[in-house]
Amino acid sequence: MPGRVRSGLSRCPFFISCPACPAKSHGHFTLRCVTIPARRRKNGVTFQQQWDMMRHSAIWYVAALCTGIVFLPLSVMPAHAAGAPGGSTGTAHAADMAARMQPDEQQTVVQARPAAGLGTTAEAGDLLAWPGVARLGLPVLRMPDFAHAAQPADGAPHPLLPWLALAATWDPDLARRAGSARARSEWLHGRAVLRVGGVDLLPSGRLQAGEDQVLAGGMAGMIGAGLLAGHVLPVFGSVATEEQSRADGALPDRTTQVPAAQLASQSLLGVAMALETAHGGAILCGGMAPCQTVTGLGSIVHDAWHFPGMVMARPGGAGEIRNADIAPTLAAVAASVDMEQVDTDGHNVFGAALRQAVREGSLKPAQVQAMVTHILASFYMSGSLDHPPPFSSAHNGAPPASPDTLVADVEAQGAVLLQNENRVVPFDPALGPVLILVHPALRPAAEKLADALRHAGLNVALSVATEGAGAPGTLPPAVSQAARTLVLSAGNDDNQMISTVAEMGGHVVVVLASDDPDRQMPWLDTVDSVVQAWAWRDEYAQPLAALLSGQQDFSGHLPVTLTGGFYPPGLADADYRAFARAHVVPLFPFGYGLSTRGHLTFSDLHVVREGNHATASFSITNPDDTPVRAVPQLYVEMPDDVPGAARRLAGWRSIIVAPGHTVRLGVPVSLRLVGQWNPAGGNWSVPAGDYTLSLGFSSVMMVRHATLHLPALHVPGALDSTPAPVVAAE
Repeated sequence: MPGRVRSGLSRCPFFISCPACPAKSHGHFTLRCVTIPARRRKNGVTFQQQWDMMRHSAIWYVAALCTGIVFLPLSVMPAHAAGAPGGSTGTAHAADMAARMQPDEQQTVVQARPAAGLGTTAEAGDLLAWPGVARLGLPVLRMPDFAHAAQPADGAPHPLLPWLALAATWDPDLARRAGSARARSEWLHGRAVLRVGGVDLLPSGRLQAGEDQVLAGGMAGMIGAGLLAGHVLPVFGSVATEEQSRADGALPDRTTQVPAAQLASQSLLGVAMALETAHGGAILCGGMAPCQTVTGLGSIVHDAWHFPGMVMARPGGAGEIRNADIAPTLAAVAASVDMEQVDTDGHNVFGAALRQAVREGSLKPAQVQAMVTHILASFYMSGSLDHPPPFSSAHNGAPPASPDTLVADVEAQGAVLLQNENRVVPFDPALGPVLILVHPALRPAAEKLADALRHAGLNVALSVATEGAGAPGTLPPAVSQAARTLVLSAGNDDNQMISTVAEMGGHVVVVLASDDPDRQMPWLDTVDSVVQAWAWRDEYAQPLAALLSGQQDFSGHLPVTLTGGFYPPGLADADYRAFARAHVVPLFPFGYGLSTRGHLTFSDLHVVREGNHATASFSITNPDDTPVRAVPQLYVEMPDDVPGAARRLAGWRSIIVAPGHTVRLGVPVSLRLVGQWNPAGGNWSVPAGDYTLSLGFSSVMMVRHATLHLPALHVPGALDSTPAPVVAAE
C-alpha cells in the first residue's frame, strides 16, 4: 500500500507566487463580439428617477467588441436586470389606481387570504390570494404562505434552490438563470409572488445566501431579476427555519426592538442591494421576528431609499388582535407594513380591526391609500397585474417542466475544493480503484456518485459501514486494502470513521455533503483532500464526478466562513469581519477555494473616484493552456482611526479567461460601503482619509493593494445605480 508525503501546502490559496500550492482554475472564457441589452446609466440618477424613466421607454445599446472590449453585467447592479420588467407603468400608475379604489376596496387589498377552492394540499402549496379589484381590471394574484421555508411549486421534496451551493458559484448570471427557472415554474403553477431568502431586515450571518451582505444581496437580487423577467414578484426576506444554528448554541437577540438606522450598514444593506440588483420587488417582515422589532423602517425604505414598493408581513408577523383592540393594527402600520398574509387560522390585524381604526379616525384614509400605492407599485414592477398566471394551472396542475441542468450546473461551479495535498484529486485511473465509503443514510447518494465516476472511466467500488461504525476493527475489510478512499460524509457523526480510515495509511478524500459552516474536522491534517459539496441532491452526482475525475476543474469559493465549530471568546458573530476584528484566522475563510489545475496572475491595480463611486481596475493573466474561471474579490478597508471598522467585500467578478490571454477588469464600488448611516440627513457620511482597496482570492489572502484618498463626503441614501463594469482584452 502506497504511503503519503505531507507537503503542508494544500490550504495555501496564494497560487500566484507559491508554485507548490495546488493551482487554481475557474473555467473558460472567450472574448467575442456580442449585442447586450442594457439601460443607459448616469451617475446621480436615483432609483425613483430611473423607475420613472422606465415607464416611457426601454433603451438598448450594442457593444461591438472588435476592439476587445465587452460590457459585463455588474454583480450588484447588472445591466441586463435594469430594464423595466413587464412594461410596468411605475409608481404614478400605482398612485392613480389606488386613488380610483373605493375605501372598502382599499381596505380589502391590504391582505392576502387563503385561496378559496384550492385547499391546503401540496399541489396547492398552501396558496393565499390577493383579491385584486375586478371593477378596475386588477386580477386575483396567488402566492405561497411565507410563514414556512420556500418549497417548489411542483411539490418536490427538496428546498426551492440549493442556496449555499449557488452562492458558492459567485456567478450572478447563474443566479439570474435560477430566478428565471423558478419564475417559469411558479407562473405555470398559478403563483405570481415568491419569497427570496438569503437577506433579511434583521442581521444574521447564517442565512442561505452566505454571510456577506454584498454577496448575498447581489446573488439574491439576481434571482429576483430572473423572477421579475418572468412576471413573478420577488419578496426579499427570510424565515427563522432557514437560519443555520451555531455550534456553540448561541442565538441572536430577536426580542429587543432595534432602530432601522442601526441596521443600515448591516442587514438592511443586503436588502437594499437585492432591490437594486433586481430593480424591483417587495420586502418581507416578520419572518425572523415580529415586524415591530425593527423600528423606523419607513424612514429608511420609503423616505431615504425612495423605494416605491411594499413591505409585506408573513402570517402572524404583523401581530394579532385580541379583545377587539386596534393597537396591534396601528403598531403594524407604524412598522411600515403595507400588506399582511393571513393563514387558515384567520389571525390578522388588517381585517375588521383596520376598518374599525379608520371609522374611529385612528387611521387616516390617506394612510391606507399610501399602503395600497406601495402594494400596487410592487406588483407593477413584476408586470403580474398585466400578465397574471392562469388560475387553471394552479387548479388543474401545470404541465411538467422541461429538463433543466440548473441544479447540476450549480454544483459544478459551486463545489469548493478546500484541501488537496499530494494532488490526489483529480483521481488518476492509472493508479487503480477508488473505494467509496459511507454510512447507510448516504448509500443512495453514494451509488449514484459511484455510477457517475465509473462513467467517467474510473474503477470504483462501494462499501457501506454499519450504522455507528467508525472505531478500528468496525469498518468493512475492503477499507484496509484500499489505496484511495473517498468518504462521503453528511455530518460530525462520521468523524471517527474518517479518522480511522486516515490512520490506515492510504490516500483519503472527504466529500462534505452538508451545508453546516461549523462542521468539525478533527481529521483535517491526516487526510489528503477535502471537498465542500453542500447538501446532497441527486443531480449533484454527475457534476461532482466530473470534478473528481478531472473532466472539469473546481471553481467554487466559500460564501461563508467555515469555523470548524470554534469561535474566539466573546465573539457574538461568526462571519469573516468578526474573525478579523478578533485577529483570529478561521479554519477556512470566506471567499476561499482551490482548483486542481491552472493559475492566474493579478497585476496593475488602480483605483479612481467618480462621484459617489470608485472604480478599481486591474489585469488578470492566464499563462496556461487551459481556460480558467476567475473570481477576483475586491475588499475595502477603512482608515485606522475609524473605530470598529473591518475589511469588507466591496465587489467581485466572475469571469472566464482564455488560455494565454490577459483581460482588464473594472469593478465599480459604491462609497456608501465605507460610510456611516446618517439618520438625520438620510444619507451616508464618509469620513475623510486614506482607504485601502485590496484584490485577492479570499477575505484573508490579498495580492494587490491600492490607496484611495477621500475627502469628507455625504453619499445619498437613495437606492443606487452603479456604472456597469468593463472588460478589455490586452
